Amino acid sequence: MTRLAALALLAAASPAVAADPSFKADVAPLLAARCVSCHSGPKAQGGYKLATWADLTVAGRSGEPPVVPGKADESELLLRLTDADPKRRMPPDDEPLSPAQVAAVRRWVAAGATFDGPDPAAAIRSYLPPRSHPAAPERYPAPAPVYALAFSPDGREVAVGGVNEVTVWEPATGKLLRRLPGLPDRVQALAYSADGARLLVGGGTPGEYGEAALVDPTKPAARKVLGVFEDVVLAVAFSADGKTAVAGGADRTARAFAVADGRERWRAAFHSDWVTAAAVSPDGRFVATASKDRTVKVLDAATGKLFTTYNGHRRQYGPHTGQFEVYGVGFDPAGVAYSAGGGAAVRAWEPVKAQDENGSAADMEERFAKAGHTRYLPFAAARPVFALAVAGGQVFTAAGDGKVRQHDPASARLVREYAGPADWLYAVAADRTGARVAAAGFDGTVWVWDTAGGGPVTRFRAAPGLPR
Repeated sequence: MTRLAALALLAAASPAVAADPSFKADVAPLLAARCVSCHSGPKAQGGYKLATWADLTVAGRSGEPPVVPGKADESELLLRLTDADPKRRMPPDDEPLSPAQVAAVRRWVAAGATFDGPDPAAAIRSYLPPRSHPAAPERYPAPAPVYALAFSPDGREVAVGGVNEVTVWEPATGKLLRRLPGLPDRVQALAYSADGARLLVGGGTPGEYGEAALVDPTKPAARKVLGVFEDVVLAVAFSADGKTAVAGGADRTARAFAVADGRERWRAAFHSDWVTAAAVSPDGRFVATASKDRTVKVLDAATGKLFTTYNGHRRQYGPHTGQFEVYGVGFDPAGVAYSAGGGAAVRAWEPVKAQDENGSAADMEERFAKAGHTRYLPFAAARPVFALAVAGGQVFTAAGDGKVRQHDPASARLVREYAGPADWLYAVAADRTGARVAAAGFDGTVWVWDTAGGGPVTRFRAAPGLPR
């Protein structure tokens, strides 16, 4: 036997050398699955929080250091996981961690308890690997609410968020064309790339899990997960060149990803409540994110840094005063932004002018005396606008009163109201030319109208297996 062959046999027979312990791969999944639910938020048990790495390193009410790098037997976290007293052992009222799981935590602490995650302030749940989703129902037992719609760039197809899937339909006839499975149980946001080659899907399970993923809209295929979120993803958008994907959601963050390799380019956490909608300006300079915190944040699309905050939905003077949550945002080809939510008007504004008007503390009194540059597209909806689309020189909104409204920004005129179901509408989409508009909501029915005359084109239940 040659010396090389002998070495090969020896290597094959030897036990594998264990990789260095990893917080992200070995420890974070255990904490997220077994500990975070009780050790997060203002009522964290024992005053000890585990929602983020930064939380993990701070002692709870006991005052004992939770993690002492290199000293597993002095680390309160490990001592609580292995305590013989079931009243002190964590997690309480549940099965203890397995010996293998405890060993993984012990190895990590003994090796120095190093942090290899993306951001110490990021939620530990966001480190988790993507979930494997159950199959979509072969036949829907009942209509499911629709939270997301998107027209293909050529206007020949409309994608609809379903249960663990996206369904694709022909808007002219309501014919089901295909089903794209393997997705989160709730699909909350959809966006096509400009070339129609990719569909960006946002969704998840509220309070537990969120993801942003790319799928091929032309055939069922494995998804490419761009990012896992602590909570459900509610907003997605593409840049005009299709190179950047943006997603945000109930974890209050917005993130940008490089479409080519899936790399996270930046992560921003400027909102104090859910990110409900997102849009990228046509020149690729800005990302606008709407939120329940009553603001729209304008971010530098290249870096994720805050450019300005649009405060037109919480005005204390002038027309349309009030404090209103924001659920929709979009740009027109000239870079004018449109946003809507509560209240009685769509706001039309420009990021650079909004920044100028924010000014500084020195000119606050002068700024408060000015009406500002915002233009208002008024409407009379008894319930908030939950979705907004900009296409063909028009702005379309869908509201909780079951109506779609078409606004002409040039004249600030309400062109038309499209009466759909007498129920909540959560999604609206228009084809690129603005010739057709579609909406859907709580009752699971998709409505399609022709905008030239305002007449209906078709309507269908987006629930395979049920009658239209």
